[in-house]
Amino acid sequence: MSVFRRVEGREAGPAALGVLAPPGRRTYLILRPRSLPWDLVLLRPADASVFREMDRDEAIATAEELVRALEAWSDGAPGRVESASAARGSGFWLHVHAGLFSLLLCRRTPGRPYEAERFADDDAARAAAADLTPILRPPPGAQQELYFNTRHFGR
Repeated sequence: MSVFRRVEGREAGPAALGVLAPPGRRTYLILRPRSLPWDLVLLRPADASVFREMDRDEAIATAEELVRALEAWSDGAPGRVESASAARGSGFWLHVHAGLFSLLLCRRTPGRPYEAERFADDDAARAAAADLTPILRPPPGAQQELYFNTRHFGR
C-alpha cells in the first residue's frame, strides 16, 4: 500500500502534497507541500540549477514517474533532501533527490517567477529539510495526502 493517498485537489487538506503543472504550452513540474511556504521545482537532469521545461503531455507523464520515485524512496530506494552551497552568491540551497529526479526548493510567491530559496547557513537549510522530509517520505504507517493539478493552477 502506498504511503500517499490520492485525493482530488479541492478535497485536499492543508497538509497535502500537490503535484502541479502550471498552464502554458511549455511548463514546469512542481511539488507543493501546502503546509510549508515553499515549492519544489523539477530540475534538468544535467544541470542542478536550471528548471526543466516540458510540454503538457510530458509534464503529466513525468508527474506520475516522480510520484513513483517518491513511493520507492519511502520503500527504501535512493532519495534524500540535502543542502548545498548556492550556485551563485552566498548561502545554501536545498535539493531533493528521488530516484532519477532532482528538485530545487523555491519560495512560493504568487505572481513572481520561481527562484531558489537561499538560506543564510547550513543549519537553516537543514531545519527546512527536517520539515520537508516527512512530507516527501512519510514515516511507516503514515498516509500523506497527494493531489494532482495539471489543468488549473492555484492554491
